[in-house]
Amino acid sequence: MVLYLYVAVFLTRIGFGSITILFPLYLQAPGYIIGVILALYPMSEAVSALPIGRLADRFSRKRLHIIGMIMITILTAAIGFTRNLLNVSILHALMGISAATAAVTSLTLLGDATKLTNRGKSMGGFDLANLGGYGLGFGVGGILVNVFPDKLLPYAFWVTAGVFLFAGLMAAKFLVEPVRVWELKQPKIRQRRIGAKIRPVIPVWIAQTIILGMYFLLPKAFRDSNIALTRETLIFLGVLGGLFALGAIVFGHVSDKIGRTRVMVIGAFGELGFLLLFGWSLPRNDFLKYEFFLWPMFFLASAVAPTILAYIADISGKAKRGSANALYSIVLSIGLAIGNIIGGFVADLGIQWIFYAGAGILFPSILVTSTLLRRR
Repeated sequence: MVLYLYVAVFLTRIGFGSITILFPLYLQAPGYIIGVILALYPMSEAVSALPIGRLADRFSRKRLHIIGMIMITILTAAIGFTRNLLNVSILHALMGISAATAAVTSLTLLGDATKLTNRGKSMGGFDLANLGGYGLGFGVGGILVNVFPDKLLPYAFWVTAGVFLFAGLMAAKFLVEPVRVWELKQPKIRQRRIGAKIRPVIPVWIAQTIILGMYFLLPKAFRDSNIALTRETLIFLGVLGGLFALGAIVFGHVSDKIGRTRVMVIGAFGELGFLLLFGWSLPRNDFLKYEFFLWPMFFLASAVAPTILAYIADISGKAKRGSANALYSIVLSIGLAIGNIIGGFVADLGIQWIFYAGAGILFPSILVTSTLLRRR
């Protein structure tokens, strides 16, 4: 079942990533209108996540997950039948709700199915599937744009809907309920108070998602800069990606042994070092000289997300795990939106300022998180 959850979130994020590429060409509208329509998805995901999380604690996790996958399939297919801006806006906003349903229930089921001794490693796999799906989705969207010309672009949405349908059928086949929701309503189940425990990790968590949002501007910033994508540069970037993927699993496993927050803070300092050194070396185009420093620091950076996800699953307990995991969609959506806005401003100053801005956001967040953890 854990493997299915990886596949489900991977396929779902491929779909949403490809749709992000398809929309600007599919809709006959000015860029600012398209931007607003695209923003409806993360906004509705953020608003709906908490009610969905609470519903996951009171309703069947599996059934709610399947409902979310059915919604994703129908809404994606429906977009292929219309280019009316109002209709597409409504459908895309509803897709944000379905995305929150799929993401929150996936994390809740993963938390239910794992233990303290292996949850970090499992969350590392989830984070890898999530981000990897988005990245591959952008590539898939580019391929679909080339395969289906303008008049045939609706077929691209129907192909994407087919991916979602396959994931939903897998859910119906392979998902089980590690925790029966009706059991959580028994008097013997202790309701944990999790607000005070979650609060210390939120500064680093929000900073991480804002930085991720700014990274969406990197392709344009690289194109506008004078940095040549040589063979050595591509190898360097490929090694970074490989180390990040490996680190999500490795540091998740390490956090199972020595503690979540300790590994998270170490990873945040590693990311801070990477942002500063990479940003400093970019204007002179000599960052390859520092690759043996940049690689390990980026490797450390991969520890942040899986340790936070595992920490939240640890402290929430079975009865409130859905509500706690709703924060994942809320923080991710808000952080990406803020990051996109900040990235759009600072990218015009030069690509290095994306990394400097990230460091300027991350450093005080580390200080706040560290202080709150010591006072806990």
